[in-house]
Amino acid sequence: MTQAELPFTRADEGAKVAAIDQLIRSALNYTTGEGLWALLDFTRRLPAYSPFNCLLLHIQNSKARFVAPPEKWEKLQRTLKAGARPLVILAPMRPVMFVFDVMDTEGDELPREILAAMESSFDVHGEVSELTSTRLRRLCTKAGIAIENHLLHPDLAGSIRPSQLGYEIRINATHTRTQQFATIAHELGHLFCGHLGWLKDEWWPERPTKLDLKTRELEAEAVAWLVCQRFRVMPASASYLSRHLQDGSALPVFSLDAILVAAGAIEEMAKGQLPARLRARKRQSKSLSKS
Repeated sequence: MTQAELPFTRADEGAKVAAIDQLIRSALNYTTGEGLWALLDFTRRLPAYSPFNCLLLHIQNSKARFVAPPEKWEKLQRTLKAGARPLVILAPMRPVMFVFDVMDTEGDELPREILAAMESSFDVHGEVSELTSTRLRRLCTKAGIAIENHLLHPDLAGSIRPSQLGYEIRINATHTRTQQFATIAHELGHLFCGHLGWLKDEWWPERPTKLDLKTRELEAEAVAWLVCQRFRVMPASASYLSRHLQDGSALPVFSLDAILVAAGAIEEMAKGQLPARLRARKRQSKSLSKS
């Protein structure tokens, strides 16, 4: 069971999020722009692992380039070096699993696809695929989030608000598919980070209703940037976020857990499945209805 699938109740969700944030803040320097940027940049380069697992990897080895479990390295005809350092991550169906960075292995040359993945970790393509865009929109509808195209001012990308059936995201109809994808990710970032509160027993964290604008925008921008980068898309806000995090100015108080969980949820939707926490909530509801 992954961190995103851990069952929780409305009563303990706030305490859980606060505990995670407190642990991170007390042990690591992610409260500075430089520290947060380093984590986000690291996370975008390992799209095979969830954002939360990337946090765990970054805590243990911020220089990791390509990680895999021992059995995968064995299939690649590579062995672990003496004193190889295991990295712990969370995994489905078991508490944890151990992975090792490529620098802790030796043996046959790496396959071309792995070398390409390591070399292209810094490459960003210009367009999100139609399949990815369609999956995200379809899963939004399935989750009760309507997406509507509107003729907005060219400088306006979109917005999100509660509706009678759930939530509604308005996006600029004149923007490209990739621009719209980034906008949807940003607005979902607001929603999944808890900026809109709860209409009912939602699966995302319940946050204070008076989070200041800087906090809300930092979290939503970080979510959108992370999602887009992990799909090899450069969002329009990339320069804004990098400049904001690297200019040395103090950051507002924010929730790193909320950013990582929200980015992971949107990524799952863009890959064609409901967020793990929503799936867990649905399973829990079915179990209660049968009992």
